[in-house]
Amino acid sequence: MPVEFVVQTDDLRQATSQLKANRGKYSESDFVDILVFQSVAIFRAVGSETEVPVDGHRPGSVRLPLRIVDKIGEALRALKTKELAFHCEPGVIRVGTFSLKHPDIELGRIPDQHLDLPIDMSLLDTLALAKILTPLKIGEEGLQARVDEAHKTRHRAIADAVAALRSLEIEDWQVNHLVDCHINDAAKRLREFLRIP
Repeated sequence: MPVEFVVQTDDLRQATSQLKANRGKYSESDFVDILVFQSVAIFRAVGSETEVPVDGHRPGSVRLPLRIVDKIGEALRALKTKELAFHCEPGVIRVGTFSLKHPDIELGRIPDQHLDLPIDMSLLDTLALAKILTPLKIGEEGLQARVDEAHKTRHRAIADAVAALRSLEIEDWQVNHLVDCHINDAAKRLREFLRIP
């Protein structure tokens, strides 16, 4: 069943602007979840959340790539109406006269409300999060690209450290062990902070 609501154009402009702020390299890989209720829509992405008043005709939840939200924001500049009909079904989104098809537009995904993470989550925290969440949960939360990038960065950093410390006869496993201990400590702190059992 589609998700539909009516929203003030200015409110939607502000929401799209807030969601893309400070995203950096993750603007291409982050997702936005829109939770639509009868009188409010909550827009959530890693590290940001904003609510806007709406007239929810068909409540539900929508997940779409942030880059699509960015395209909606660009289209809003040309739309002169005071309020807009927002219609979404799997693979298709329509906002006023703007329409876009994309296979990553999904309905029915509800993000974990307990995971309140910063936009610019550190490498260490990203690796720690990968330790405490299942691969399925990482994918469900739209964090896969961040976790993949963190693992690549970790491997490069360890290779660089081993090369720099080779003259001291420090081996790969020793550097890996040190990094693993540091990640495990961070995972413990993060688990407590996020209240994940």
